[in-house]
Amino acid sequence: MERSFKINKRFFWLLLLGIVLLVLFVAGAVYLLRRVTGNVRRLNYTTIYSEVESEAVIVRNERLFTEQASESRILLNEGALVSEGDAVAVLYPYSYESALQTICQKEAELYTTLESQMRTANGGLLPDAIVQYSASIAQLTDQMRASSHGEADPETYSLLESQLIALLETRRSVLVAQLPASEQINAAVAEIDALKQNFETKNARTVYSEVNGYISFYSDANEETLRDVSQLTVPLVKRILNSPSISMDNENFYYRVVTDRSNWYLAFVVSGTDAQRLMPGLSYSFTIKGVQGAYQGTIITEKDTASGVLYVMQVASDVRPLLTTRVVEISVQNNATGLFIPNEYIQITDGVPYIFVKSTDGSYQKIAVYIAGSDGNNAVVSARDSTITLFEGLKVRMPIEEKDEEEN
Repeated sequence: MERSFKINKRFFWLLLLGIVLLVLFVAGAVYLLRRVTGNVRRLNYTTIYSEVESEAVIVRNERLFTEQASESRILLNEGALVSEGDAVAVLYPYSYESALQTICQKEAELYTTLESQMRTANGGLLPDAIVQYSASIAQLTDQMRASSHGEADPETYSLLESQLIALLETRRSVLVAQLPASEQINAAVAEIDALKQNFETKNARTVYSEVNGYISFYSDANEETLRDVSQLTVPLVKRILNSPSISMDNENFYYRVVTDRSNWYLAFVVSGTDAQRLMPGLSYSFTIKGVQGAYQGTIITEKDTASGVLYVMQVASDVRPLLTTRVVEISVQNNATGLFIPNEYIQITDGVPYIFVKSTDGSYQKIAVYIAGSDGNNAVVSARDSTITLFEGLKVRMPIEEKDEEEN
């Protein structure tokens, strides 16, 4: 039994040694084969599902307008559709609300004094006319409070304002006429009249829209910078991505109008060192985080740099859901069909993808390509040079090492 165990053990070690030698032989053969063939393979057709996720800058056809004002009353809701000549807001060169409130407050203080005197002189009662005036004043005040949140007609609020001041004066005049003269009352009336005169001479100014489109009262100071999509660069887009805030300016009155409501752009940057790319001229489906539904866009620009690849996508869709944001998160999906190649067969230099294609003389030519989509392992490619045609069965090889490329 002991002898049989020793034979089996020796056999086991010999078998293991044989397997190791066989593995080394196969690995060496594959390595030599690859060295001889230059890691050559052929182009074939396939369909690859690709997905590119990125932050993107929204570029709209919009105009920014600014007006100097101490106070403004906006007449339209955010995102409203305006036409040239529509009233946008009423601007005041002084604190309008403060001045109006001061007048109303002074009238209320004087009314309290006059009411007390009238009740004393009239057995605790007020004339019916005074009661009716007071009810109308309360109703007008409620209407003004409601309309101050936005209205289509700027004259509506102005009319209510005039009616309120007139009613306050009429109620006061009726009471003063029925009471004995008083220096204190005369002084209070003179003060109110002076406030009213100052209020009326500093007239408000109505601003009217100069163009047609969607209106917004928010600005991020990039409206002028982003007017020309052909001038977009990787550094510019990255800068805006890092400071995307949009806010309303309280010191002056700003408004902007998006003049093209159904045509806008997305500018985004992807890595300049991998094959996760898109192709100019192709349409892609994409979704926007936080926005329902899918969109369709066409890549109109690709700018390749080592620090990143800039894409500009044109979108034909209603821009209203994205009116008050500058930066969004997008996911671009595509089923790319065409000649595919493993990603390791692609060499990227300064952001531009290249492949090595066998020419008629047997040498391998370095060809710049577009990548229509990549699943992380393979990529669908086409030649950037329109005079070069890639076809199925064409031989390509892995990128030449830098030292070999220098020797050639």
